[in-house]
Amino acid sequence: MDNANVRLSLREKLSYGASDCAYNLIFNVVTMYMMFYYTDVVGISLASVGTLFLAVRVLDAVAGPVVGALIDKTNTKWGKVRPWFLWFAGPFALIGVMTFTVPDFGGVAQMVYVYITYILMNFLAVSVTTPVTAILPNLTTNTQERVNTGAFRSIGGQVGVILSGALTLPLVNLLGRGDQRLGFTLTMIVYGVVCAALLLMTFANTRERVITPKEQEPPFLDSLKAMLRNRPWWILTLLNFVIFIGVVVKSSSIVYFFKYNLGSEMMSSLANTVNSAGMIVGMLLVPLLARRLKNRNIAILFFAIGIGGALLLFVGEQLGSVPFILFAIAVTAFSQAGQSTVFVMLADVVDYGEWKTGVRSQGLITACAAIGTTCGAGIAGWLGTFILDVNGFVANQEQTASALGAISFNFVWLPAICSAIAIVLMLMYKVDYRIDSIREELAARKH
Repeated sequence: MDNANVRLSLREKLSYGASDCAYNLIFNVVTMYMMFYYTDVVGISLASVGTLFLAVRVLDAVAGPVVGALIDKTNTKWGKVRPWFLWFAGPFALIGVMTFTVPDFGGVAQMVYVYITYILMNFLAVSVTTPVTAILPNLTTNTQERVNTGAFRSIGGQVGVILSGALTLPLVNLLGRGDQRLGFTLTMIVYGVVCAALLLMTFANTRERVITPKEQEPPFLDSLKAMLRNRPWWILTLLNFVIFIGVVVKSSSIVYFFKYNLGSEMMSSLANTVNSAGMIVGMLLVPLLARRLKNRNIAILFFAIGIGGALLLFVGEQLGSVPFILFAIAVTAFSQAGQSTVFVMLADVVDYGEWKTGVRSQGLITACAAIGTTCGAGIAGWLGTFILDVNGFVANQEQTASALGAISFNFVWLPAICSAIAIVLMLMYKVDYRIDSIREELAARKH
């Protein structure tokens, strides 16, 4: 690995960050507003939406390994991972528009359309986000440079989250002129154009420097066996699962919390902006902390802050103070920067797997770790709707005390529980303490 000490240019880091910005510009709208769009705009029942979310995530569990295996078998003049940004920029942007353009013909035909578009949305999302993670080990093998580059990815992702979170509802109202259904469609067209342009920017300005030669590529079954023997991979996959239950339930609950518990739906746009700004501040600190702390210890620190932020949210709700609640949202969002270290740790786990088994399969490892993300998000979608449903939530009606309590639980306490579980998982992760010697040994094997 001759490029172990390569430092990437600012242009390449910014272009890499653009990939996650593009992804989140589309998929954050799905995460935050899909349930709201289906229930409050289209008028689909909570039970039907919950079933949809759960069923589609089961299919995502298959999509992840398929995409990962295809990446590992991809060989083009542009590299193994880069061409995926070129191939899927347009389709991902298009399906974003189609998913938020549900025809008003009701009945079975409408649900068929919803299932098809939502399934395609999630498959194409996997086809975009998996390369974003898979390309990092191929850009450089320098540990600090991976951390720095990963920070650009995380910050770029949060820029996408901020833009989509702050602008979506105002754009829906502006472009739709009172028609939310039309407004969502036009808003997604705007986001789709920007998304495609950013993904093409990533394709144009990144370079893969660490590539397994085609003749050394292991058979799929060998890669799968090697991955299943990789204990740190299991830990990070479970961590992704737990983290994204908390993140998605909280994100999808923001608009409900402000609309029903606080009586100000439009205030949710400000809350989303504060949420993303808090996370960006946390992510800016990650590279600085990485100079003194191991990645897993950084994650533990941030997850602990998240539990403290949940307590502040509870106090703010009891006081009925919107400024205090916004401050607490910023604290909990700051703590979510801990999840950005997972991307760097996955790159380390690719190296660990090659060292332990002799098999390097970054596509399969990163894609299958993303199963935790997609399944966690799917469980979160079902769990969030289930908790609301059993507590008597009815869309666009004055809510009972039980329903309001369920919204608060989704927004405040469920994410805190997930943070506590994440701390336990991180205490089991030990790769940080061996990665330098592992890389030295891998480099020696190449010569």
